[in-house]
Amino acid sequence: MKRLFKRIEHTFEQTLNAGVEALNSVFSRDVHHVIITGLSRSGKSMFFTSLMTLLSQRAQSDFDNLPLLDTLPKSLFDSVALRPIAGEELFPLERNLAQLQQRKWPDSTEKIYGFELVITRKPDSILDKLFNRHTEVVLRFYDYPGEWLTDLPMLHKDFVSWSDSAWAQQLNPPQKYFATSWHDFVAAFDFEQPPNEMNRQVYLQQYREFLTDAKAQGITLLQPGSMLIPSGFDWQKSGFAPLPSRIASDPHHPWSRLFKVHFNQFQQHWLKPLQEAYFCKADKQIVMLDLHEGLSHSRDHLKQLKETLSNLSNSFAYGASKWYKPKVLFREEISKVAFVATKADLLPLSQHANFMQLLQDITAGVRGHLAEQQVEFQHFLISAIQSTDSGSCADCLRFTNLDGDYEEWEFAPLPSSLKAFEANQTYPRMETKVPSDVLARINHAQGIDRLIDYLIH
Repeated sequence: MKRLFKRIEHTFEQTLNAGVEALNSVFSRDVHHVIITGLSRSGKSMFFTSLMTLLSQRAQSDFDNLPLLDTLPKSLFDSVALRPIAGEELFPLERNLAQLQQRKWPDSTEKIYGFELVITRKPDSILDKLFNRHTEVVLRFYDYPGEWLTDLPMLHKDFVSWSDSAWAQQLNPPQKYFATSWHDFVAAFDFEQPPNEMNRQVYLQQYREFLTDAKAQGITLLQPGSMLIPSGFDWQKSGFAPLPSRIASDPHHPWSRLFKVHFNQFQQHWLKPLQEAYFCKADKQIVMLDLHEGLSHSRDHLKQLKETLSNLSNSFAYGASKWYKPKVLFREEISKVAFVATKADLLPLSQHANFMQLLQDITAGVRGHLAEQQVEFQHFLISAIQSTDSGSCADCLRFTNLDGDYEEWEFAPLPSSLKAFEANQTYPRMETKVPSDVLARINHAQGIDRLIDYLIH
């Protein structure tokens, strides 16, 4: 198996050494700018790793591991290459493959990666065959931390409105269950103290601890998420946090004045350039969701995920596909959206219908916005790797747990909507160890062929 992994790595390494060369005139390019809208832990890193591995294996072997990729049938599939985007760091494919070989899941994304997956299609028409003219199907991706994604709606607020909305979130489920220590700290804090370096750091550190704890408990709507991981935003120097309404609404209060300045700096010097550089250049979008996270916590977690998606819809430019738009309006608009529930292999097939209905319920709000913009959308269940096996009954799965033990679970019926989900009900989350036969398991990934076919069709 190591030789197979080496072959995958070598295929991409040859392209990397060459860089992005000038395109030969006998090639035509069909370019798709795809933005992955994935919150933290949604599975973006494993998805990219699996996609590259599947495409590479498809080009090298007789086995068709993507049988539903009708737009690019295996008979016309020539080769695949990974190319860097100028000025961007390349996706760490080799590192991720090495981690999988060690039976470790790939690390979460904590920086931006830019790359192109270039699929060369063999000539199929008489004219193309005559001139040996190939077609390149290019999938251009940016991978970025999900924590940055949830900050985008902050561009549409000022500090006071953001502060008030943050408090409102913290006073309602599910955030209120994890905000007690933070609220006790604020209640006891003396805002008559000047916002000097020491006092400011104490306040910001307490808020960051709340964000960190809430993230660990599966909360999705946390702002600024840029405080949680290294970024171009220096929260220790220019950070801000919600203030009590009586403080935030007083334009002359020293704490309010300072945090307003920092909030504006965050918008203008970090968030707006980030949006313009990476979130305004797409014509296709994959909204990637890990519903297992919410299912394992509470209905309120899933409701907040639904709210988060609705809030994010205003951060992207959507519009029906029109040939003249990029030329006349000089901008890209997303005309096709794929809503994707990841890690479908963690549920038995008997529960997939309910899983799909739950996904459709979670996306109901944002779909209304897309319908108004005449944007095409579909829903998909995918797994980047088949980490489970069929069990002894239709509702059973077998898997290797994190301790290395092989066990079987029998699943209760999955709620098909938020209304069907009782307030305190939870659904167990399966934590699987990376299988030892990882390459074979990737080759049996679910739904990725349908997803890619939809995007490039």
